[in-house]
Amino acid sequence: MPVPKFSISANGVDITDRLAGSGVSMTITDGVGTRSDTLSIVLDDIDGSIAAPKTGAVLNPIGGYEGQMRDFGLFSVDSVVFTGWPQQIQIQAKSVAAKSLTKQREPKAYPKKDFPTYGDIFADIAGRVGLSLSISDGIKATVNVYEAQTEESSVEFMTRIGEKLNASVSVKAGHVAVVARGDGKSATGAFLPDIIVARGKNLLSYSVTEKDEPKHSKVEASYYDRKKNKKETVEVSTGLEGPTFSIRVPLQDKDEAERRADSEAKKLQRSAAEASFEINGEPFAQAGANVIASGCRSNVDGAWLAETVTHNFSASGAYKTSISCKKPNKSGSGSGKNGSSSSSASAGKTNPAGSTPRSTPQYEAGVPSLTGDPGSNIG
Repeated sequence: MPVPKFSISANGVDITDRLAGSGVSMTITDGVGTRSDTLSIVLDDIDGSIAAPKTGAVLNPIGGYEGQMRDFGLFSVDSVVFTGWPQQIQIQAKSVAAKSLTKQREPKAYPKKDFPTYGDIFADIAGRVGLSLSISDGIKATVNVYEAQTEESSVEFMTRIGEKLNASVSVKAGHVAVVARGDGKSATGAFLPDIIVARGKNLLSYSVTEKDEPKHSKVEASYYDRKKNKKETVEVSTGLEGPTFSIRVPLQDKDEAERRADSEAKKLQRSAAEASFEINGEPFAQAGANVIASGCRSNVDGAWLAETVTHNFSASGAYKTSISCKKPNKSGSGSGKNGSSSSSASAGKTNPAGSTPRSTPQYEAGVPSLTGDPGSNIG
């Protein structure tokens, strides 16, 4: 069985060997949407000798197995907590790219004449903080009538317009990725690798919750047709049974009404059930991918959609991956109005499976430290 391994660099300097003997555990959480990716590191500091990091320091975790190492991106330290007893240091960090957009709160109008498509809007937001943009073709070409960022961060604004478009907006590894939600694709148009969950192979535990929530057979949205001088409605089927779900706010035109109805219908499909799986560590499991479960029971086996993926490297050397899921869209993987994709930028620094991994030093005896400079702290 392959041996898990990971490394950590601080401000560009590998510090893995300096943490030997400090009982390091590391957790990386990868989420769908603009929920920022997070990094958590816990160090056993028995004699209180580990140098404390400064907030704002940039950490780069890499983990997996020999020949299958994944670069999880850059994270900026948010907080450092010292606890006792036993003495520990707990470090919390967030995606560097996401933090830059969280701080951005510049009110701005996006009229059609200056920003004719939603691709233009997302490009402007990303460009203002120096991030590249990867966006699905369908979303990129969607016509904008009018949008406005008010007293909200850029992350909150992108989340809001993403909901309208049934789009997942993620901020990681130096770029903004905008993809059709629930189709199992990356912003480059390629399908994310399926996450295989199989009893007797890699599945350690699971939990599935079926919720008694109202079900709706279709979604109805209205708009005002200026040519006909009357209110019109559009309907989208959910594939479920129940009454009609009505979007009460009138939309600007037929296209927007259809998009909102389609987005809400898919949201209702995904809310039918939730699942969580814990498997042996899988470094290339990503949020947004399809999860294929087998060997459990009839209401568990089959396809799910990964909403959050958590990679946990424990101090004991174990590596586990936890996956929180919802039901995928009934229309199937890769379908929907915004399904076709292309990329306007390269997507991060992750090494794909089978590629030449970055070298990862083994733990060696040394002075525990969180800095590339033996005589100073991070930052």
